[in-house]
Order: sequence, then C-alpha cells, then structure tokens
Amino acid sequence: MAATTARQQRPQRRARAGLPLVLACAALLAGAVRADTREQEVRVKAAYVFHAMKYVDWPETRPSLRLCMLGSDDITALLGDLGGKQVRDRALEVATVTLAEVRGCQVLYVARSERRLAEVLQQLRGLSVLTVSDRDGFAQAGGMIGFATEGERIRMEVNLAAAQGSSLRISSKLLELARIVS
Repeated sequence: MAATTARQQRPQRRARAGLPLVLACAALLAGAVRADTREQEVRVKAAYVFHAMKYVDWPETRPSLRLCMLGSDDITALLGDLGGKQVRDRALEVATVTLAEVRGCQVLYVARSERRLAEVLQQLRGLSVLTVSDRDGFAQAGGMIGFATEGERIRMEVNLAAAQGSSLRISSKLLELARIVS
C-alpha cells in the first residue's frame, strides 16, 4: 500500500516542480504583466527573452542555441544564469560578447548600456540573429523584439519586417501577444 501511495505522489511532485515554468509561460501567453517593482520588471523581461526564443524558427539548425549579451544591465545578469537550459530540445549557450563577435550569435540581447545601437543593427542586417532589447524604441529603430511599458504593464513589440529580412520566422502565437511595429 505504501508503494502505491509513493507512486501516486510522484506525478504530484512533478506537477509542483513544473509549476514555475507553467507560470512563466502563462505570463508570456497573457501578453502583459504588471510591473510593480523594478526587480519584478527585470525578471519579467528576462523571462520574455527566454520564452520568446521558443517561438522563433531559424533557417539553420544547430544542436545548441547561442544567446549573446552585448553590454551590461540588470537583465543581462539574469540571462547569464540561463546557460544549459533547453529551448526546443536545444541546449542554450550564453555568452557576453563584443561588437566584433555579434555575428556568431543566434539571439542577441542589447543592454541599455550599449551606445552603438545603429552600428549593431547594421552589422546584423540580413543575418539570422534575433535581436532583443528593453531600450526605448528598440523595435522601431530596427531591432526585432523590444519591450514597452504601458502604465503598469510590460508589452512586447515585434518588428516583423526586421525579422523577415533576417529569414527568421516568428510564431503566430507570439505575434498575437505582441504589438507589431515597423
């Protein structure tokens, strides 16, 4: 009888262990999350970056996915902890890079501290590198995924033309949740 009870408890433990992932996905699918504090805002944006990668198809397939960070801010600190996580059956590699190294990335998070945004976007034009940032007006400036705060909510903005010009395909599920800008 005790073995049956232990067996019955295993699925419940697995369900509880997966709860944070379910909650993070729910936040992404909700399309907007309250930004009550700066710390919470940073966590939400880092989660958006991580989960958005699951809804993008790159033209080439590799056994791993390389997330690069250019510059430094509170979000890069959290993104640095994602190394080794799985994104659609691919191991996530995380690296801090220089401007000269951005071409070797599949995802590039551009920190607010980076001052050469136009140069970065020009260097990546036409390459299959998903660009993401929480800089004001990032998607309007030619980046692919940016964040905008509307009142107490954080929204994703997607520059669909920039993504298509880089041969990236963003899932309609993600696009339904984002504001499309060009």
